Amino acid sequence: MARPRGYVREDVVDRAMELFWRQGYEGAHLAALVDHTGLNRFSLYKEFGGKAGLYEAALERFLGFLLAEYRDILTRQPLGLDNIETVLKSLQYGSQYYGCFMLNTLTQKDTVPEAAFEKAVAAAAEIEALYQGNLVSAAARGEIGKTANLAGLGKMLQTLDQGLHIQGLAGTSDAQKDRVISAAMTLLRGE
Repeated sequence: MARPRGYVREDVVDRAMELFWRQGYEGAHLAALVDHTGLNRFSLYKEFGGKAGLYEAALERFLGFLLAEYRDILTRQPLGLDNIETVLKSLQYGSQYYGCFMLNTLTQKDTVPEAAFEKAVAAAAEIEALYQGNLVSAAARGEIGKTANLAGLGKMLQTLDQGLHIQGLAGTSDAQKDRVISAAMTLLRGE
C-alpha cells in the first residue's frame, strides 16, 4: 500500500506561486522553494518533476484565477465599453504589489520554462480577444465608430492593461491609474 501524501498539492502550489511571484523564476532557488512549500526535494521532484514543473503548476493555477476574473467581467451582457472600463478599474495595487504573475512570466522569457512562457502568451491572447469581443459589440451599437480598427484597439487595450500592471510596480497611485483609464475611455468613446 502506497504511503499517503503528507501535503495538499494546491497548498504547495499556492505557496510556490507566492514565492515565484515575488522573486521570479531565477530568484526562487530550490532551497527557498523547499523551505517555503514545506516539501522536501524528493517530494518536490516526485510531484512536479523539479523547479520548472512547480513553476508551471503555479502559473497554471494563477492563470485559472486570472482568466476567470477577466471572463466574469468581459462576458457580461451586453458586451461593450462598460465591461472594458470595469475590468480596467478592477486592477488593484496595494502596498505588497508584485505585478501580474502572467506579465512577470512574459517579461522573463529567457529565464522561465518555455512551456510556462507559452501558457502566458496564450492567456494574454485570450484576454485580448475578450477585449476585442467587447469592442465589436460596442461598434455594432454605435458606442465607438464603425470604421474603428478593432484589432488595433484590442491590442491597445491589452497593452494598456499590461502597462497599468507595470505602473503599479513603479508605485503609481490609484488616482493616477484612474486618470489613465478615464483618458483611454474618453478616447474610445470619441469624446
